[in-house]
Amino acid sequence: MPLRLMLLFVVLTPLAGIIQVENGAYGANVAVWGYPNGASYAFAFYGLCAFAGAWLVTRGAIFAAPRPSVSTPTNRMRKASLRLTHIALVVNGLLCIVTLFVFGSFAVLTGDVAKGEFRSSLGGLGALAFLTLKWFAPSVFAFACAVYSFAGRPTSARPSLILLGLVTFVIGLSWGFKTSGLVTILPGLIVLLWAAPMRKIVYSILLGFGAILLAFTLFDTLEGTTYGGVLEFLLARATVYQGDVSWYIWDMWVSNTPLPDYGNTLLVVVGDRLFSLFSGITRADPERWILAHYGSLLTYTIGYPIEGIEAGHSVTGTPFSEGVIAAGAIGVPIFGLAAGAVAGFVYRQIATALGRRNPVGVALWCNYSVFGLFSWLNGGDIVQLFHVAVIVGAALCWLVLRTLYSLARARPVSHRPYILQAST
Repeated sequence: MPLRLMLLFVVLTPLAGIIQVENGAYGANVAVWGYPNGASYAFAFYGLCAFAGAWLVTRGAIFAAPRPSVSTPTNRMRKASLRLTHIALVVNGLLCIVTLFVFGSFAVLTGDVAKGEFRSSLGGLGALAFLTLKWFAPSVFAFACAVYSFAGRPTSARPSLILLGLVTFVIGLSWGFKTSGLVTILPGLIVLLWAAPMRKIVYSILLGFGAILLAFTLFDTLEGTTYGGVLEFLLARATVYQGDVSWYIWDMWVSNTPLPDYGNTLLVVVGDRLFSLFSGITRADPERWILAHYGSLLTYTIGYPIEGIEAGHSVTGTPFSEGVIAAGAIGVPIFGLAAGAVAGFVYRQIATALGRRNPVGVALWCNYSVFGLFSWLNGGDIVQLFHVAVIVGAALCWLVLRTLYSLARARPVSHRPYILQAST
């Protein structure tokens, strides 16, 4: 259910935004009042291709109701769940302290430092800070959620798991984005809601919306905007802001405006240092550097100056925009099918790990579904699916999760840790 909703979100919300822009809404990212250009039809076709790709790879399973795992938890499994949840709480508690007081994100929560200034001030700690935000903290929470689910969701572990979720949420929230707290706990929520009824899904969405409102109150303001209320702004943020770049890129193609070279953006998959070593392109040549990185290239293409991009400004355009830049109109079905196929592949990996009762695999794939798959489906830049940083982050995270087993004196057998096996 969660991955199906994720796919629906990244298709329907930008489409709603494009329709509004084609009907005259103002595209704030592109600084243009909209007009009809056929982008909504093209994007709808992209969405249909994405759904087709997901259906083909999963044989329709992604659009069916997931079957809950049936097992008979033992007292040993329940005790193991409680023990592992306590260890996870200690780990993420320490990560929270490091994030707040070593990385300095506590100043973001208090309003003393802006979120952009915080990120730029990390310096040599940046790699560890991003690993904590995107891999360690969310994966540890998802791991605990998987163990808790396999053990029959024992009530004894529930208070500790809730506290663990709150600590993980604070780690994300302290980065200052409206959705960062929610996104950090999303891998764990995917585990908990995998086979949940729609009623629980709706409750979770409402709680998530409340978290976004809280983050907006803490870190953002309507000053300088044309919106009369927070709800109006968030609705526009979820639709028009998600679709105006795609509308603009499509308009460039139909008007025969030259689009940038897409091929170079794939070379950064090896990491910036190796890319510079092999290509000779460095930050000292800002224009060539920007044109070699898809996110910056997209922002530059819609008209932002180099100085603004270097200061951290960026926009998102979905794989639809990426397909148009890469191959024109033919790129729409290619990237649409690819988007659905990758979503279907990740769905199958999570479902397989759940079926095998493998909490490490569940945690890693759920984390990847958020910080790899969803990031690409929502903003484009296919390289982030298999960037060297993703491989390194997943490997380090695997070591962390395996260490949790050792600390809890769990003895894994192959891919099926015995403490999580149902009794026979």
